[in-house]
Amino acid sequence: MPGLKPKVGSSLKAEWDSITVEYSLTPPGENDKTMPKHLVGVAFAPHERVTWCVDGGSSQTTSLHPGSVFLYSSCEFVWLHSQRPSECVHMMLDPNLLSRVAAENSLSSNVEIDYRVMFADPTILHLAQLFKSEMLNGGLAGKLYTESLTNLLAVHLLRNYSGTRISPALQDGALDTPRLSLVKDFIEEHLAENLSIADLASVVHISPFHFARAFKTATGQPPHRYITHRRMERAKMLLSVTRLPVAEVAYRVGFSNQSHFTAQFRRATGTTPKGYRDSL
Repeated sequence: MPGLKPKVGSSLKAEWDSITVEYSLTPPGENDKTMPKHLVGVAFAPHERVTWCVDGGSSQTTSLHPGSVFLYSSCEFVWLHSQRPSECVHMMLDPNLLSRVAAENSLSSNVEIDYRVMFADPTILHLAQLFKSEMLNGGLAGKLYTESLTNLLAVHLLRNYSGTRISPALQDGALDTPRLSLVKDFIEEHLAENLSIADLASVVHISPFHFARAFKTATGQPPHRYITHRRMERAKMLLSVTRLPVAEVAYRVGFSNQSHFTAQFRRATGTTPKGYRDSL
Protein backbone atom coordinates (compact mmCIF):
# COMPACT_ATOMS: atom_id res chain seq x y z
CA MET A 1 0.00 0.00 0.00
CA PRO A 2 1.24 3.54 -0.67
CA GLY A 3 3.28 5.00 2.17
CA LEU A 4 3.70 1.65 3.95
CA LYS A 5 5.98 1.79 7.01
CA PRO A 6 7.26 -1.70 7.79
CA LYS A 7 8.12 -2.82 11.32
CA VAL A 8 11.04 -4.87 12.58
CA GLY A 9 10.44 -8.50 11.68
CA SER A 10 8.58 -7.70 8.47
CA SER A 11 9.52 -8.10 4.84
CA LEU A 12 8.16 -7.15 1.44
CA LYS A 13 8.74 -8.98 -1.83
CA ALA A 14 7.97 -7.88 -5.36
CA GLU A 15 8.52 -9.52 -8.73
CA TRP A 16 8.82 -7.48 -11.89
CA ASP A 17 10.02 -8.45 -15.35
CA SER A 18 13.51 -9.96 -14.98
CA ILE A 19 14.01 -9.06 -11.30
CA THR A 20 12.81 -10.08 -7.84
CA VAL A 21 13.32 -7.60 -5.01
CA GLU A 22 12.92 -8.19 -1.28
CA TYR A 23 13.03 -5.54 1.43
CA SER A 24 13.38 -6.70 5.03
CA LEU A 25 13.75 -5.42 8.57
CA THR A 26 15.11 -8.24 10.73
CA PRO A 27 15.66 -8.29 14.50
CA PRO A 28 19.12 -8.74 16.05
CA GLY A 29 20.38 -12.07 17.34
CA GLU A 30 21.65 -15.39 16.09
CA ASN A 31 20.79 -15.25 12.42
CA ASP A 32 22.39 -18.37 10.92
CA LYS A 33 20.88 -17.29 7.61
CA THR A 34 22.28 -18.62 4.36
CA MET A 35 21.88 -16.11 1.56
CA PRO A 36 20.63 -17.31 -1.83
CA LYS A 37 23.40 -17.28 -4.40
CA HIS A 38 23.66 -14.63 -7.12
CA LEU A 39 21.85 -11.97 -5.09
CA VAL A 40 22.79 -8.30 -5.05
CA GLY A 41 22.30 -7.01 -1.51
CA VAL A 42 22.45 -3.60 0.14
CA ALA A 43 22.52 -3.12 3.93
CA PHE A 44 21.10 0.23 5.01
CA ALA A 45 21.64 0.02 8.78
CA PRO A 46 25.15 0.32 10.31
CA HIS A 47 26.49 -2.35 12.69
CA GLU A 48 29.45 -2.17 15.02
CA ARG A 49 29.79 -5.96 14.99
CA VAL A 50 28.37 -8.61 12.67
CA THR A 51 29.53 -12.19 12.32
CA TRP A 52 29.49 -14.14 9.08
CA CYS A 53 31.25 -16.87 7.11
CA VAL A 54 31.71 -17.86 3.46
CA ASP A 55 31.66 -21.33 1.90
CA GLY A 56 31.85 -23.07 5.27
CA GLY A 57 35.03 -21.26 6.31
CA SER A 58 35.87 -19.82 9.71
CA SER A 59 33.60 -17.09 11.05
CA GLN A 60 34.58 -13.44 10.78
CA THR A 61 33.42 -10.54 12.93
CA THR A 62 33.57 -7.06 11.41
CA SER A 63 31.80 -3.72 11.41
CA LEU A 64 29.23 -3.00 8.72
CA HIS A 65 28.91 0.49 7.26
CA PRO A 66 25.52 1.82 6.13
CA GLY A 67 25.01 1.41 2.41
CA SER A 68 27.35 -1.59 2.15
CA VAL A 69 26.87 -3.65 -1.01
CA PHE A 70 27.06 -7.43 -1.37
CA LEU A 71 27.52 -9.46 -4.55
CA TYR A 72 27.07 -13.03 -3.35
CA SER A 73 27.80 -14.62 -6.74
CA SER A 74 28.11 -18.43 -6.48
CA CYS A 75 29.49 -18.35 -2.93
CA GLU A 76 27.58 -19.56 0.11
CA PHE A 77 27.42 -16.59 2.46
CA VAL A 78 25.98 -17.15 5.95
CA TRP A 79 25.03 -14.44 8.45
CA LEU A 80 25.73 -15.80 11.95
CA HIS A 81 25.05 -12.94 14.36
CA SER A 82 24.09 -9.27 14.52
CA GLN A 83 23.73 -6.97 17.52
CA ARG A 84 21.04 -4.67 16.16
CA PRO A 85 18.15 -4.77 13.67
CA SER A 86 19.14 -5.08 10.02
CA GLU A 87 17.52 -3.24 7.12
CA CYS A 88 18.30 -4.69 3.70
CA VAL A 89 17.25 -4.79 0.08
CA HIS A 90 18.09 -7.88 -1.95
CA MET A 91 17.80 -7.94 -5.73
CA MET A 92 17.91 -11.06 -7.89
CA LEU A 93 18.23 -10.55 -11.63
CA ASP A 94 16.98 -13.09 -14.11
CA PRO A 95 20.14 -14.76 -15.50
CA ASN A 96 18.58 -14.57 -18.97
CA LEU A 97 18.58 -10.77 -18.73
CA LEU A 98 22.28 -10.66 -17.86
CA SER A 99 23.05 -13.05 -20.71
CA ARG A 100 21.01 -11.01 -23.18
CA VAL A 101 22.53 -7.67 -22.19
CA ALA A 102 26.01 -9.21 -22.24
CA ALA A 103 25.49 -10.58 -25.75
CA GLU A 104 24.15 -7.22 -26.97
CA ASN A 105 27.33 -5.58 -25.76
CA SER A 106 29.84 -8.07 -27.19
CA LEU A 107 30.41 -10.00 -23.98
CA SER A 108 30.18 -13.73 -23.48
CA SER A 109 26.61 -14.74 -22.65
CA ASN A 110 28.10 -16.97 -19.91
CA VAL A 111 29.56 -14.05 -18.00
CA GLU A 112 29.37 -14.31 -14.20
CA ILE A 113 29.25 -11.50 -11.67
CA ASP A 114 32.18 -11.42 -9.22
CA TYR A 115 31.92 -12.28 -5.53
CA ARG A 116 32.47 -9.17 -3.46
CA VAL A 117 31.01 -8.07 -0.13
CA MET A 118 30.88 -5.07 2.20
CA PHE A 119 31.96 -2.42 -0.26
CA ALA A 120 30.63 0.94 -1.41
CA ASP A 121 28.93 1.45 -4.75
CA PRO A 122 26.81 4.62 -5.00
CA THR A 123 24.95 3.41 -8.10
CA ILE A 124 23.83 0.09 -6.59
CA LEU A 125 22.92 1.85 -3.34
CA HIS A 126 20.80 4.38 -5.22
CA LEU A 127 19.03 1.67 -7.23
CA ALA A 128 18.29 -0.27 -4.04
CA GLN A 129 16.81 2.87 -2.48
CA LEU A 130 14.62 3.43 -5.55
CA PHE A 131 13.38 -0.17 -5.52
CA LYS A 132 12.69 0.12 -1.79
CA SER A 133 10.68 3.30 -2.34
CA GLU A 134 8.73 1.68 -5.17
CA MET A 135 7.85 -1.29 -2.97
CA LEU A 136 6.78 0.85 -0.02
CA ASN A 137 4.63 2.95 -2.36
CA GLY A 138 2.82 -0.06 -3.78
CA GLY A 139 4.36 0.04 -7.27
CA LEU A 140 3.23 3.61 -7.89
CA ALA A 141 5.67 4.45 -10.68
CA GLY A 142 4.81 1.41 -12.77
CA LYS A 143 6.31 -1.16 -15.10
CA LEU A 144 8.42 1.12 -17.31
CA TYR A 145 10.12 2.61 -14.27
CA THR A 146 11.14 -0.70 -12.71
CA GLU A 147 12.22 -1.97 -16.13
CA SER A 148 14.55 1.01 -16.46
CA LEU A 149 16.02 0.38 -13.00
CA THR A 150 16.51 -3.30 -13.79
CA ASN A 151 18.31 -2.61 -17.06
CA LEU A 152 20.56 -0.07 -15.37
CA LEU A 153 21.47 -2.54 -12.63
CA ALA A 154 22.28 -5.28 -15.17
CA VAL A 155 24.53 -3.04 -17.24
CA HIS A 156 26.26 -1.60 -14.18
CA LEU A 157 27.09 -5.08 -12.90
CA LEU A 158 28.40 -6.20 -16.27
CA ARG A 159 30.50 -3.09 -16.75
CA ASN A 160 32.06 -3.14 -13.29
CA TYR A 161 31.88 -6.62 -11.77
CA SER A 162 31.90 -9.19 -14.57
CA GLY A 163 34.64 -11.79 -14.56
CA THR A 164 35.81 -10.69 -17.99
CA ARG A 165 36.48 -7.13 -16.84
CA ILE A 166 35.40 -5.89 -20.25
CA SER A 167 33.15 -2.83 -20.37
CA PRO A 168 30.25 -3.20 -22.79
CA ALA A 169 30.51 -1.20 -25.98
CA LEU A 170 27.54 1.07 -25.38
CA GLN A 171 25.77 2.80 -28.24
CA ASP A 172 25.11 6.30 -26.97
CA GLY A 173 23.72 7.92 -30.12
CA ALA A 174 20.29 9.52 -30.02
CA LEU A 175 17.34 8.26 -32.02
CA ASP A 176 17.16 10.15 -35.29
CA THR A 177 14.10 12.29 -36.03
CA PRO A 178 12.16 9.74 -38.15
CA ARG A 179 12.59 6.94 -35.61
CA LEU A 180 11.82 9.23 -32.68
CA SER A 181 8.61 10.31 -34.43
CA LEU A 182 7.63 6.67 -34.92
CA VAL A 183 8.12 5.97 -31.23
CA LYS A 184 6.22 9.07 -30.12
CA ASP A 185 3.32 8.21 -32.42
CA PHE A 186 3.28 4.67 -31.06
CA ILE A 187 3.17 5.98 -27.49
CA GLU A 188 0.26 8.31 -28.24
CA GLU A 189 -1.69 5.47 -29.85
CA HIS A 190 -1.06 3.05 -26.98
CA LEU A 191 -1.16 5.22 -23.85
CA ALA A 192 -3.96 3.08 -22.41
CA GLU A 193 -1.79 -0.05 -22.57
CA ASN A 194 0.78 -1.41 -20.13
CA LEU A 195 3.75 -0.43 -22.25
CA SER A 196 7.21 -1.88 -21.80
CA ILE A 197 10.60 -0.75 -23.03
CA ALA A 198 10.67 -3.85 -25.22
CA ASP A 199 7.41 -2.71 -26.87
CA LEU A 200 8.92 0.67 -27.69
CA ALA A 201 12.25 -0.74 -28.84
CA SER A 202 10.51 -3.10 -31.26
CA VAL A 203 9.02 -0.13 -33.11
CA VAL A 204 12.50 0.92 -34.27
CA HIS A 205 14.09 -2.57 -34.19
CA ILE A 206 16.83 -2.03 -31.61
CA SER A 207 17.53 -3.71 -28.26
CA PRO A 208 15.63 -2.50 -25.19
CA PHE A 209 18.80 -1.36 -23.43
CA HIS A 210 20.12 0.61 -26.39
CA PHE A 211 16.65 2.03 -26.97
CA ALA A 212 16.39 3.39 -23.42
CA ARG A 213 19.72 5.22 -23.76
CA ALA A 214 18.99 6.48 -27.28
CA PHE A 215 15.54 7.73 -26.28
CA LYS A 216 16.88 9.63 -23.28
CA THR A 217 19.65 11.16 -25.40
CA ALA A 218 17.08 12.32 -27.95
CA THR A 219 14.45 13.65 -25.54
CA GLY A 220 16.31 14.43 -22.34
CA GLN A 221 13.97 12.07 -20.46
CA PRO A 222 13.96 8.33 -19.79
CA PRO A 223 11.03 6.52 -21.42
CA HIS A 224 9.03 6.05 -18.20
CA ARG A 225 9.15 9.76 -17.38
CA TYR A 226 8.19 10.83 -20.89
CA ILE A 227 5.24 8.42 -20.97
CA THR A 228 4.05 9.50 -17.52
CA HIS A 229 4.09 13.12 -18.74
CA ARG A 230 2.09 12.22 -21.86
CA ARG A 231 -0.41 10.27 -19.74
CA MET A 232 -0.91 13.25 -17.45
CA GLU A 233 -1.42 15.57 -20.42
CA ARG A 234 -3.98 13.18 -21.93
CA ALA A 235 -5.71 12.92 -18.55
CA LYS A 236 -5.94 16.70 -18.23
CA MET A 237 -7.52 16.89 -21.67
CA LEU A 238 -10.09 14.20 -20.84
CA LEU A 239 -10.92 15.84 -17.52
CA SER A 240 -11.36 19.17 -19.30
CA VAL A 241 -13.53 18.21 -22.27
CA THR A 242 -15.47 15.14 -21.03
CA ARG A 243 -17.50 14.18 -17.99
CA LEU A 244 -16.00 10.71 -17.83
CA PRO A 245 -15.65 9.31 -14.30
CA VAL A 246 -12.14 9.61 -12.90
CA ALA A 247 -11.81 5.82 -12.91
CA GLU A 248 -12.52 5.78 -16.66
CA VAL A 249 -10.01 8.56 -17.28
CA ALA A 250 -7.44 6.57 -15.33
CA TYR A 251 -8.13 3.50 -17.48
CA ARG A 252 -7.87 5.47 -20.73
CA VAL A 253 -4.41 6.76 -19.87
CA GLY A 254 -2.97 3.42 -18.79
CA PHE A 255 -3.79 3.07 -15.09
CA SER A 256 -5.74 0.04 -13.91
CA ASN A 257 -5.57 1.37 -10.37
CA GLN A 258 -7.41 4.66 -9.72
CA SER A 259 -5.46 5.40 -6.55
CA HIS A 260 -2.17 5.13 -8.45
CA PHE A 261 -3.53 7.45 -11.11
CA THR A 262 -4.65 9.98 -8.51
CA ALA A 263 -1.27 9.86 -6.77
CA GLN A 264 0.60 10.37 -10.05
CA PHE A 265 -1.75 13.15 -11.11
CA ARG A 266 -1.29 14.96 -7.79
CA ARG A 267 2.48 14.58 -8.09
CA ALA A 268 2.41 16.08 -11.58
CA THR A 269 -0.11 18.89 -11.05
CA GLY A 270 -0.33 19.53 -7.32
CA THR A 271 -4.01 18.63 -7.21
CA THR A 272 -6.33 15.63 -7.59
CA PRO A 273 -8.13 14.82 -10.85
CA LYS A 274 -11.42 15.96 -9.27
CA GLY A 275 -9.79 19.14 -7.98
CA TYR A 276 -8.36 19.83 -11.43
CA ARG A 277 -11.76 19.34 -13.10
CA ASP A 278 -13.54 21.49 -10.50
CA SER A 279 -11.06 24.33 -11.03
CA LEU A 280 -11.86 24.67 -14.72
